[in-house]
Amino acid sequence: MINLPISKRVSTMQASATLAMAQASRDLAEKGIEVISLSAGEPDFVSPKAICEALKKSLDLGQTHYTPVKGTKNLLKAIQYKFKRDQKIDYGIDEIFATTGAKSAILLALEAIVDETDEVIIFSPFWVSYKEQVRYAGGVPVIINTVEENNFMPSYSAIKNALTPRTKAIILNSPNNPTGAVISKSQLEEIALALENTNIYLISDEIYERLLFDDAQHLSPGALNDHMKHRTIVISGASKGYAMTGFRVGIVGGNKSIIAAMIKLQGQNTTCLPEFIQEAAARAFMEDGDLATELDHMCATYEERRDYALELLKKIPLLKPFVPQGAFYLWINATNFIGEHKRFASDHEMAMSMLNEAHVAVVAGSPFGLAGYLRLSIASSKTDIKKAMERIYTWLG
Repeated sequence: MINLPISKRVSTMQASATLAMAQASRDLAEKGIEVISLSAGEPDFVSPKAICEALKKSLDLGQTHYTPVKGTKNLLKAIQYKFKRDQKIDYGIDEIFATTGAKSAILLALEAIVDETDEVIIFSPFWVSYKEQVRYAGGVPVIINTVEENNFMPSYSAIKNALTPRTKAIILNSPNNPTGAVISKSQLEEIALALENTNIYLISDEIYERLLFDDAQHLSPGALNDHMKHRTIVISGASKGYAMTGFRVGIVGGNKSIIAAMIKLQGQNTTCLPEFIQEAAARAFMEDGDLATELDHMCATYEERRDYALELLKKIPLLKPFVPQGAFYLWINATNFIGEHKRFASDHEMAMSMLNEAHVAVVAGSPFGLAGYLRLSIASSKTDIKKAMERIYTWLG
């Protein structure tokens, strides 16, 4: 058989750790083993009825054709409204567009601004795809480590020390995956101060913006001032807060030159979202009728599950969870069990042992840039959370 080569940029790319654990869980389940999965970053709620009805109506109207690359007029109007309501940013129609998922939007942004050897700063712990997407776009990931004592957010001095003439962009994620940390206004102002008098972009991943706990407030860097609005590429979507992961809807706001560049790339890539999906997304972003109440209920349920899981974890004091203010994850310090002369050599070994022995799926912290931790999803029922915690408690002895 001929050994045909693949590109270096793909052959050196790491597979998604979160998707790999999800597949390992499915493999066990197919063998008849009951696995409690706390690994997936996906709401367990069914997409709201009003959103699905909008999709059905669109199909009944025969809206199954190509649309403009940036989106339909109806969706663009809803995106404008949503950004003004939630991000407090008033974008013009040429400063927004819709993408096939927020993940795609981040890659489009990187491909539009990054040249070979350009540096992109990422704050650890980070979402697993950032590092690989930067490398795929030809850039060099520059990692700034954060600490729990500073809410897993970067300091002004750490950012300033990391800036070089090759720095092209910074990626910020709040609410954060995997920690659930939410950036404060003072921390956001420190980032803005560090970027003053530079030509550096800020890619702001705000996909979890609707999932906030303890009266936390979502702050978009683009709303700080005109300079930050011009340099910030705001990325959000419908997947997490609207329970629409399968719809694959991302949205972007930014200055018109970067938006035009990203639209050009999308035109040569995926073209556009399906027309009927855009109608469903437009209905979602407007949040009219009883929809906002339903969405708020989802968020309140995640907060209730968070509190429930934290209470159960008190029975395992050697696992030390960070208390999240957003998203739907628990970021747990497991270093009491991991390391030389300890029970597990690595967080990966601990996660795989937990899956194969306790039949509970979680994700190791190393792919997120911080070894010794585990990420648990609370986008599961309280029944599953209880069963998982009981299994972990018994397994750890």
